[in-house]
Amino acid sequence: MDDFTIISYPGTRDESLLSLAEERSKYLMPFGGRFRIVDFTIRNSASSGARHTIIYNNYEDGLESYVENYGPFKDKKFPAIKVVSRGYSDVKFCYNLVMDSNTDYYIIYNGDNPSIIDFSELIEKYKKRKKAGAMLFSMKTSSKESMAYTILITNQKSLLSVINEAMDEGRHAPNLFEMIINSLINRGIRREVMSAHYWPIKSIPDYYRFNMSLMRSSDIFNRVFGDPVMRGFIPREGFAFLGKHAKVAGSFVSDNCVIRGTVQNSIIFPGVEIDEKATVKDSIVLPFNRIGAGAHVVKSVIDERTPPQKDAQTDSRYTIGSRSHVGSEHEQLKSKDFPRSIFQSITLIGKDSSIPDGARVGGACYVSSGSGVEFFAKSKYLYDGLSVVK
Repeated sequence: MDDFTIISYPGTRDESLLSLAEERSKYLMPFGGRFRIVDFTIRNSASSGARHTIIYNNYEDGLESYVENYGPFKDKKFPAIKVVSRGYSDVKFCYNLVMDSNTDYYIIYNGDNPSIIDFSELIEKYKKRKKAGAMLFSMKTSSKESMAYTILITNQKSLLSVINEAMDEGRHAPNLFEMIINSLINRGIRREVMSAHYWPIKSIPDYYRFNMSLMRSSDIFNRVFGDPVMRGFIPREGFAFLGKHAKVAGSFVSDNCVIRGTVQNSIIFPGVEIDEKATVKDSIVLPFNRIGAGAHVVKSVIDERTPPQKDAQTDSRYTIGSRSHVGSEHEQLKSKDFPRSIFQSITLIGKDSSIPDGARVGGACYVSSGSGVEFFAKSKYLYDGLSVVK
């Protein structure tokens, strides 16, 4: 097979994912109980035998240092990976990247959503079209989204032709790669439809549903967790510990967790602690959160908590305090403040937030990052559909 480079570009940033994408790119969002989305991006490249992977980022976060965990790429399983977090709309910068990678073919796709895609198969289909300068594959997904998600495959000559034309005409666009794709479409490139596991996350219910669907499908679960190139770097040294009275049913519990309460139909990421007589049901608890004794969490997403420094003493704070209640089993509740982001009764507790002992948070509620203490000092109740925002 001739060499090819994969270019992953992010979607347009918006506020629809609230705290989940507030201080990080979608690439660094936790997904699948143990990973971050970028682990799926790199998995697709490594499994397909790409020579290079270029990951464009539209947020200054820790993505580059996270990806460095895959280096220095002496293991041939992994392609050379470059993270680009500046020059996102700079056409000249893109030209230099293409020249530096210098491969026969290029695959361009929106890679900041989790996916499982066989790019080597697509390259073979492309090469059979011997005169194809570029081809566009539309992905059919199981999502209810009506929009098709696309993968562009092009040879270096065709790609450089579009880039040079854009430089000559002084063209600019908020999303450089969508401009490149549209330019090639206007030249009349071939289109084909393909099926793929691709989860476009555009709301909190999307995030909730796609995480749960990965866990509930034995085929997809085995493909992800049985793949030797899937590596997650959320700190998870140590085994999961189940206390004497712990009960776990229909759930995924990652390494480095302490479960002393009850977990039902939920996903528990690394570093989570759930105390005695606490119940977590139909929920997703992201890394390093602590659920207090006797607390009840239902149909909620508890966003990641910043882990304590290695040299710091054990963090005694609780994300969800003792005897508190978060979420609702009522159906189809919607946020009054963020109706496009929070609906289907799912509650989101933002990053580094705190729900004190005995407080009650209803369904379809949102507590923004770092919030909770001041509000609940005055009121013990946050009713259905309401929000606490700084």
